[in-house]
Amino acid sequence: MKIAVFGATGKTGILIVYQALNQGHEVTAFARDPSKVTIRHTHLRIIRGDVTEMEMVKQAVTGQDAVLCALGVEKNKPDTTLSEGTRNILTAMESEGVKRFICMSSAGILGNDAGFWFGRIILPLFLNHIFEDKKRQAEVIKASALEWVIIRPTGLTDSPRTNTYKINPGVPTSRTVPRADVADFMLKLTTDKRYDRTLPAISSH
Repeated sequence: MKIAVFGATGKTGILIVYQALNQGHEVTAFARDPSKVTIRHTHLRIIRGDVTEMEMVKQAVTGQDAVLCALGVEKNKPDTTLSEGTRNILTAMESEGVKRFICMSSAGILGNDAGFWFGRIILPLFLNHIFEDKKRQAEVIKASALEWVIIRPTGLTDSPRTNTYKINPGVPTSRTVPRADVADFMLKLTTDKRYDRTLPAISSH
């Protein structure tokens, strides 16, 4: 399978790239700074670009079987990178006839799905701007006619992959989940269509 990964230099994105290559897929990694993609592989193509640049996005999307998005922003300030970048990706996919889009968002985007402490304390004080754009990103995706899944992981950790994670339509069952498990689930969703057009939560048991 041919897979494009946006956000390939992030902590989760690089795991998606690594696992996809291990599974025998052909991977296109889209990155502002290609030097941060530390993997070298005969089935890996790296495209330098910004998600705001439509022509570069289109170049990454052309000919793919699926597009996986693990874009993130680090600073909590007013920003539209996630929503506008995702809109560019979806527009490019539609124009190039690529139908499958799997996006990592976050628990908390539904307003009541991340627990009291996170939803009422952490999010409003420290992550409000980031989550406003995550919500806009989700609306952009939901308005698309593509085959999409938006996953909502809880707190991401660097623990090893467990393969025993829990998928839940509503509130997550725990506060954390390894990034490696998130990457595993996103790759499974390239062919597993049972969650299409939904926003499942992923968390540890």
